[in-house]
Amino acid sequence: MAQPRRPVVAVVGDGSSLHAIQALWSAAHYGCGVLFVVLANGRYAVMDRLAEQHGADEPPWPAFPEVSVAGLALALGCPARRVRTGDELAAALDEVVPTLDGRTEPLVLEVAVRVEGTFRP
Repeated sequence: MAQPRRPVVAVVGDGSSLHAIQALWSAAHYGCGVLFVVLANGRYAVMDRLAEQHGADEPPWPAFPEVSVAGLALALGCPARRVRTGDELAAALDEVVPTLDGRTEPLVLEVAVRVEGTFRP
């Protein structure tokens, strides 16, 4: 916010985003032109893989495929859209990235990604 003409892009997983989803209200309320790219697979994937590495057959927490980060963002007053394909993502980025310099409202792009079966930190 100290440098409003400096473009900001935040990339985060959907599980991580849920830890502080209310920040989207702040971004909308204060007119922060941030682009939030949320990679959405409906689970805490990194934590799932770490649980597996420590011998768990299944993680002790549930997946959340029914949660829509874009829906939550909209409910918090933050513009959002869901992107399902690489072509849709490319089109959205082509549209939004050139406007980042002068944006006065945030945007969430919830990008559907598949669950990866392997994890190598």
